[in-house]
Amino acid sequence: MIERKNKVVSSEFENDNEYYARFLDGDEQAFEYLVLSYKDKLIYFLNRYVHNITIAEDLAQDAFVEVYVHKERFHFKGSFKTYLYTIGRNKAVDYIRKNERMVFVAEYPEDAQEEMLLDNLIKEEQKKHLHESMKKLKMDYQVAISLIDIEGMSYAEAAKILKKTDGQMKILIHRARKALAKILEKEGCLDEK
Repeated sequence: MIERKNKVVSSEFENDNEYYARFLDGDEQAFEYLVLSYKDKLIYFLNRYVHNITIAEDLAQDAFVEVYVHKERFHFKGSFKTYLYTIGRNKAVDYIRKNERMVFVAEYPEDAQEEMLLDNLIKEEQKKHLHESMKKLKMDYQVAISLIDIEGMSYAEAAKILKKTDGQMKILIHRARKALAKILEKEGCLDEK
């Protein structure tokens, strides 16, 4: 936590923006803090698009490089996390467009690096099955669930990243959750109601 004018800042939004402001003032350690805070989550998010942990790591690095090189572009109108994920999403979409003729083979969730990322995000006993079940969803559904339910973003933040209205985002996450519940129910993981 950071003290600002005798007031302790505890919210993630203010804390991240405070670190970003320090980074703008030349504090390299503040930028390092932001990278360490979001690196794994961003890689996991980008892996949902490209289905390759190595490519997701490269895209995450590119996103952080863009933030570093063009640091004046962030205007503190939203959270740093939303800004970073939007850059990352754009990098992933650009990558997919450039390489759309290539066929990607999804890596197994047992991959050591992905295991480490998932351990931070999902309970150990549920992650493998949830991961496999999410793969059966449409890409938009996978990303919506990842942003809102796994990353803990608000509807507004997720809508901004996915370039949707708040209403469209609410409908999308509702349908995504319903589709995932249907898959889990069919596989015997949820009690039928």
